[in-house]
Amino acid sequence: NAITEESYWGWMTAGSGAFSFKSAGDKNVKADLAFTFAAPELDLGAALGGTAGETMLPIISLDRAFVKARFPEFRLTAGKTRVGWGDGFVFNAGDIVFGSTDTSVDLTAAEIRTDTRWLTAVNVPIGRFSFIEGIVLPPEPDSAGGFTLGNVTDTSAGARFYTRLGEVKLEGGYYFDNSGETDSSSGADLHRMYLGLQGNLFADWYVSSSVALPVSGEPADTAKDTFNVSAGIFHLVSLNSVSSISFRLEGLYRPFGIFEETAPADGNDPLYGLLLYPEIGWKPADTVSLTARSIFSPIDLSAMISAGVSWNVFEGLDLSCYGIVEAGDPDDIFQWKMDSSLWNPAEDMLDGAAVIISINYIY
Repeated sequence: NAITEESYWGWMTAGSGAFSFKSAGDKNVKADLAFTFAAPELDLGAALGGTAGETMLPIISLDRAFVKARFPEFRLTAGKTRVGWGDGFVFNAGDIVFGSTDTSVDLTAAEIRTDTRWLTAVNVPIGRFSFIEGIVLPPEPDSAGGFTLGNVTDTSAGARFYTRLGEVKLEGGYYFDNSGETDSSSGADLHRMYLGLQGNLFADWYVSSSVALPVSGEPADTAKDTFNVSAGIFHLVSLNSVSSISFRLEGLYRPFGIFEETAPADGNDPLYGLLLYPEIGWKPADTVSLTARSIFSPIDLSAMISAGVSWNVFEGLDLSCYGIVEAGDPDDIFQWKMDSSLWNPAEDMLDGAAVIISINYIY
């Protein structure tokens, strides 16, 4: 595992299989159960103190398991799923439940933010285009995993409202984050709040802002650490009956973030005050799509860039090829060649560039 200055191309194979079961037959009830089996496998031999490689088990994850029911006066969602607070494809300051401001994402994925959690949500309509929604999340299991009982006082909960002002959508909410995680130095328990607007003026536009205050601690410092503003525009142009081109631009602005290039501290990327996400997609035909995406840090002039093509050869069969490049210095957020003092051979696999060729079949 010695790190040298020598550059080389490596290759690996990986695969995953998924089972998804969805309800049908009742328009008032929707259920979804989805598992993913992924490789490389989990080495149970080494984990249990035996011979490495003796017992291999694919990594199994429960992606979704929820039921949605529509009653005459309200709608109920229960299980492992995701709620969509705020707007944004990559950057969404309004997503105060799951968090959508980090840069650790897969730019080759069709959907960037897919994290799910166990929750219960009740949606109550209060008009044709208005509703209020309450959400409760039980305590997360400890890092050791297994079956554990959480203390009821560690429950997280919140609520949001949604309405329209003319042609503009307005939403906002509050979330008591009791998850034991924090994005500030004040402590774990936070009062999170957000406000968002969305509309259309030649293009779809959206903007969200959020801030958090500590249950205990210095509110001013926490507010500065957690104050985020995200904004974006999206526009789709139809060139003809089968061809189209789309544009998207999103930005994340931290008013009290860092606005000069800074070296990483303790292996963590600095919280720069501005990040950008540009995207362009072109569909020359119904079965072919080309996409170019990037997360760009204008403070240290580094970027993660992804570009590729996907071809729907037959119904359910897709072939795709994507290239990923990280352009930046060793101490930037995105590094062409990572600083050897920060490189972890057990975790860091991408160093500069990668090409991903995949076959996907859905039946």
